[in-house]
Amino acid sequence: MKYPVEVVSQEIQTQLVETLNQMGIMYRIFGRVKDHVSLKYKLERDTEYGVTKYLQDLIGIRIVLYFADDIKIVHEVIGRVFEEREKDQSIDSMNETTFKPVRYNLVYDVPPEKDYELSPEIAHKVDKTFELQIRTVLSEGWHEVEHDLRFKYQDDWTPFPIESRMFNGVYASLETNEWTMIKILEEIAYGHYKRKNWEAMIRQKFRLRLAKVNLKREIIDIFDGDNELAKKFYRIDRTKMISLFNKMQFDYPITVNNIIYFANVFIVKDVSITEITPQVLIDECLEKLERV
Repeated sequence: MKYPVEVVSQEIQTQLVETLNQMGIMYRIFGRVKDHVSLKYKLERDTEYGVTKYLQDLIGIRIVLYFADDIKIVHEVIGRVFEEREKDQSIDSMNETTFKPVRYNLVYDVPPEKDYELSPEIAHKVDKTFELQIRTVLSEGWHEVEHDLRFKYQDDWTPFPIESRMFNGVYASLETNEWTMIKILEEIAYGHYKRKNWEAMIRQKFRLRLAKVNLKREIIDIFDGDNELAKKFYRIDRTKMISLFNKMQFDYPITVNNIIYFANVFIVKDVSITEITPQVLIDECLEKLERV
């Protein structure tokens, strides 16, 4: 059965939302299907479509992340959900001597069960794929301005190389600010660790979209009595935790308490935390571990 392409686009977005929400990632998502006018213009402008290449972004989706260090983990996780066309990805590499805006554009197969309808005159020119762009919140606005006012009208900028370089410099400052922001949050998490404010430590350390639930008194008491144990949780690798949430299909609400319970089952393995962890959570985690 074939569906309207708009329906397929929405279903893909829903799948992405479910995947990211399950890990607590902070993000925004946007999607579009090329309208008839822009699709016709792009296919007619390039006669190679349908001959040596196919249009791959009829469906376009953009995930805008709050934090730059989430890009790779989101890429990895989505690769477990959809089949990636690795040869078609556009990921710019960075080096210490050259600055330029970084693209992170990926191409995935539309799942066979979500096949969509296309008119006969363009069907042979369009690949059954969708393009996914991954960006960060601070760079998103810059990319929008750049795309609409420089990329689309490159001749407007040709006489102004200095201004063009300065415009890239705006992006450079945004990129620097993104990593500075992460560093500030890490320092705040450490400050709360030193002050024994365990709930704030977990919240700022993991930078996830958390349900509004306070840290249980029994966890606070354990950490107050064993600062070295609290330090083990503070030192957990955030990326590893997020990846584990996905790998183990953690389907409990992301709360400060559940982060402690989950991390203890798979990483810390402290007896005192195990004793206060809901048994059903332990059983489900261990059962999933056996299946991995």
